[in-house]
Amino acid sequence: MIEKKVLKKGQVVIPKDIRDLLGLHEGDDVVIDLEGNTIKIKKDKSVSSRLRAIAKEHDKEISVGDIKEHLEGRYEA
Repeated sequence: MIEKKVLKKGQVVIPKDIRDLLGLHEGDDVVIDLEGNTIKIKKDKSVSSRLRAIAKEHDKEISVGDIKEHLEGRYEA
């Protein structure tokens, strides 16, 4: 078990070993959930999150609106 302090703005640092195991990088999305008195944090594996990660790898910006617009265009034809 790893203990961390909650910082001034409610932030908690995820230890590097855990970030490495999950493949978490700066800018990645995470999902935070509450079960009783337990906080769960997991890597976001949603389609929009994956597409943003791909765009980031290619030094491009992409928004959820861009994704929606692209998908609507594909299925309208």
